[in-house]
Amino acid sequence: MVKICPRCKSTWAGGLRCEDCGSHLVDPFDPARAPTFPDNVWAYIRLQYGARRGMIVRVLAILLGPAVGFALLREAMALDPPVVRAIGAVGAIAAGAATWWSIHWFAGKAVRIWVLRKGRLNRRKLARALVKRALR
Repeated sequence: MVKICPRCKSTWAGGLRCEDCGSHLVDPFDPARAPTFPDNVWAYIRLQYGARRGMIVRVLAILLGPAVGFALLREAMALDPPVVRAIGAVGAIAAGAATWWSIHWFAGKAVRIWVLRKGRLNRRKLARALVKRALR
């Protein structure tokens, strides 16, 4: 759950106190407090959830790619002539890699659509903010 510091407006992935200023963190989705936060906080929350979606889909790619490859490899090993078996094995490995790559690539594209376009978040401003926060 994302929480926000009401004093310095920094966002945290949970906790009770802000590590920057020590203030008590609040839930941003509280109807009484939601209007008090600036729009860039909501864009950052959208970025956080979009990145988490992308990570979950990429984990799916990591699990599904080898599963497809090994399932097809198992079927390829049952083929009769050794030459056809070798071709089937190469095809099975290629199919597993293609499954992994396509899901991984589409996850990246989906995150860009969910976060950057939908939230109208400027990439340069985001990069500057992340570098600035990392250097603090």
